[in-house]
Amino acid sequence: MIGVIGFDTTHLRADDGEALHAFDADELYGNRYPDDDSPPVNFCFSIGTWGDQMLMLDAGSGGIDHYDPNGWDHGSGYKGAAAWSLPDLAVHLGLIAARADELGSDDEAVAHAAAAALRTRMRRHDATVDESPFWGMVFEEFEECEEC
Repeated sequence: MIGVIGFDTTHLRADDGEALHAFDADELYGNRYPDDDSPPVNFCFSIGTWGDQMLMLDAGSGGIDHYDPNGWDHGSGYKGAAAWSLPDLAVHLGLIAARADELGSDDEAVAHAAAAALRTRMRRHDATVDESPFWGMVFEEFEECEEC
């Protein structure tokens, strides 16, 4: 759990040792209809949540996609890439965790400076940060700075 942004991966460690639940990626992302009874061939896994938003590991490409379960109706829940890979996502989350105290500071100037520096480092590491609605929403939560 990364409290400063409310990102939760605690569901990854099931107490009962069960494996992660595989989702039918084609159904979630609108590449086949829900009433198609053929066996799924493309899978994804929820690897973390932010509120009701989910980050999904694409089993085929290894990419991390942003999925909004509120837009489930035939693929409208796909919101784009959040990271090129699981290691890239780990870097993003590690950068956030390292700046958690500054980001959560009561001093607005400190929090905004930390958010701006964080966004810059994340952009340098992975270009998907610039275009990602997921990261845009995360940054909106703790920075209200349009030039950051």
